[in-house]
Amino acid sequence: MKLFTRYNRINALVTLALFLVTCVAMYFLIFQVLVVQLDHNFIRIRNRMQTYVNQHQELPSQQVLDDLSVYYTPTGDSIPGPERFEATHFFDSTLGKDHRFRKYFFPIRVRQSWYQVTLIKPLEGPHHVAYALMGIAVPVILVIILTFSVINRMVLRRLWAPFYKSLEILGRFQLGERNPPVFPETPIEEFSTMNKKLREATGKAADDYKALKEFTENASHEIQTPLAIIRSKLDLVIQDEALSDRQGESLRSAYGAVKKISRLNKSLLLITKIENNQYNRKEDIALDEKLREKLIQFQELWDNSGLTVNASIAPTSIHASPELIDILFDNLLSNATRHNRPGGSLSLVLAQGRLEVSNTGASVRLDRERLFRRFYKESNDSDHVGLGLSIIQQICVATGVAIAYAYADPYHSFILSWSN
Repeated sequence: MKLFTRYNRINALVTLALFLVTCVAMYFLIFQVLVVQLDHNFIRIRNRMQTYVNQHQELPSQQVLDDLSVYYTPTGDSIPGPERFEATHFFDSTLGKDHRFRKYFFPIRVRQSWYQVTLIKPLEGPHHVAYALMGIAVPVILVIILTFSVINRMVLRRLWAPFYKSLEILGRFQLGERNPPVFPETPIEEFSTMNKKLREATGKAADDYKALKEFTENASHEIQTPLAIIRSKLDLVIQDEALSDRQGESLRSAYGAVKKISRLNKSLLLITKIENNQYNRKEDIALDEKLREKLIQFQELWDNSGLTVNASIAPTSIHASPELIDILFDNLLSNATRHNRPGGSLSLVLAQGRLEVSNTGASVRLDRERLFRRFYKESNDSDHVGLGLSIIQQICVATGVAIAYAYADPYHSFILSWSN
């Protein structure tokens, strides 16, 4: 989920909660204000009644006090209780409605007698006024919230535009490009600082990549040259007829070790180049044509080894580096040949988005957890360096191909799959 979407959801939920709380609080606040106003009216009526009694020495009639319900309860010489307000209600069975009222009790003296005056007024009026005010206020608040949300969304989208632009540029950045990424200028300090750090990081990554690339190229040349000299000198010494059998055996052992070091060096440098994305030139490759070329190249080796090869090749293609595909096929076929049994068989099935290479071999399932690790060997006395499957996996990762291992006695199979 994007940060912008997440923020909008949280903002919408908080706004909705505040809106509901505000509406409920506003209703009760308006109603309470109206009740307080009603109580003030009761007090003004009491003052008017007291003035009337002082002037006429009698209690006013209900008509004098407008539509207010008034009840007089004589208490004789006893002084009624102090003034008080009270809320009450009763259910009207005829209308099926509950009515709420506000009562005000206060004492008044007429001549030598005391009376308790009860003023009663219905609360439907304040309720209706509160509902009316809510009907006006709620839509206004809702319009304000919606307007604010729309403006907030537009403003945030514009404010975050430099951030998403920088992410887009960073996503297109590739090591080995000549031109460094250009991040947009922005007046926002945080984004400006972020772009500065991104420029520094991408620049350092490009410099490190260049240095590593130069190192691998130099290492390949500097190591292979002395190894080639050693092999050449060993060839000459081995051909010397004056050597004893023991000396010849020692030199042949040294010669084999030098060859192994040379293969190891080439394999490690190849893995390093793949991991550093130095094979970044990609194009559409007809895999069926490429595989048929490899079959012709390996046919003599298979004939000498007495291997039976079955191939089913259908037209299919992939967008990848030609160099990596060539190395991938070489390693797959070499691995299937090297680890085959004498007089065994080898099967190749190329279909749309799928390649399966199977070979007969040891009747033991390989360790799936360690299979693609560097220097993995199924037996310690093997003379190979143990990097073939690691190279295959690295090429698959760089090319976007999934690889899996399967075993069905006596066949060991490697299945490669990709989307066209």
